[in-house]
Amino acid sequence: MDNFHFQNLNFLAIFFAWFVHIVLGLIWFRPKLFGDQWSKLTGKELKPDSKWIFFGILGHLFMVFVLILFIKIADIQNGSGGLVIGLLAWIGFIVPLETGELVWERIPFRLYLIRIGNQFIGLAASGFILGALQ
Repeated sequence: MDNFHFQNLNFLAIFFAWFVHIVLGLIWFRPKLFGDQWSKLTGKELKPDSKWIFFGILGHLFMVFVLILFIKIADIQNGSGGLVIGLLAWIGFIVPLETGELVWERIPFRLYLIRIGNQFIGLAASGFILGALQ
């Protein structure tokens, strides 16, 4: 941790991982993959509210930025290590948060799986990219 400096971050890797995370989410929610199922389970049209898109995109960037901080703190310098950190972030943060939605908001279990599956893929890929490009 003593050697950690923000100027040592690979910002190209951060932006690439951010882009991949967003694209994987867009693919995940394509109508024929999980988009139609999501719409059926939520009773909503799969169309984002345009006033919130900027904040959603910023949220993805923030998630990837924090992920690279975890990777740097853990001194990971390869894709497989980054993948592990991404999966630990998923199981430690995403799964418990979404489980709260399952328990308290009583969302359907299939919707829960769709939501955590999306983040599983996104964080695994982002972690791999960030670890590999160090």
